[in-house]
Amino acid sequence: MRVSVTMAGADLARARLEAIGRKVEPVLRGAMNTAATQTRKTQYLQPLSRIINPALVRERLVIKRANSRRLNARIIPSSSSVDVIRYASWGYDRIDATRGRIWIMGPSGRKVAAGFVNPSASTPQPLSTRSSRARQVGPNTRNPERTSYTYRRALQNAQGPSVAYWFRQLTGSGTIRWVNAFLQQELERRIRREIARASA
Repeated sequence: MRVSVTMAGADLARARLEAIGRKVEPVLRGAMNTAATQTRKTQYLQPLSRIINPALVRERLVIKRANSRRLNARIIPSSSSVDVIRYASWGYDRIDATRGRIWIMGPSGRKVAAGFVNPSASTPQPLSTRSSRARQVGPNTRNPERTSYTYRRALQNAQGPSVAYWFRQLTGSGTIRWVNAFLQQELERRIRREIARASA
């Protein structure tokens, strides 16, 4: 997912800093990196750490910082599924004696997860037993209506939505406004600090 953030006043910032013999690029990089760090913390880590293991959330929300070769900072969420047992709250709705539909609790309520629970087990656990992969279908392929293979494997943990999924859910117009406002404030703070240093 790509989120566009506009830095207003970059040309004015350049003129103000050049007037005191300072370069604007280090100031822009610092402002963008601070904005990325604070956005990750307040807009994503805090809400997601209430539903997923906090250490896992930090690991799967990576910041690519601005540097001398790249004048942008990015937050990159992992698209890998999260084990249901790593969610703070999960449960199941009983279908029959040996099957239950798994759900996890997200920021805005329940969401169904892939897998099953055996309600009759002494300790019901969220599990997954089937996988599939795409099948190449050509003009001479037998049974062309079959577009994938499904096969059994050893019991594994059921999988819930990825951090990238929740990242998309949490990124709205309010998030963009917050990031833009913080970035402009941080840029102004850093410009004033440079001006104060030059005047000292």
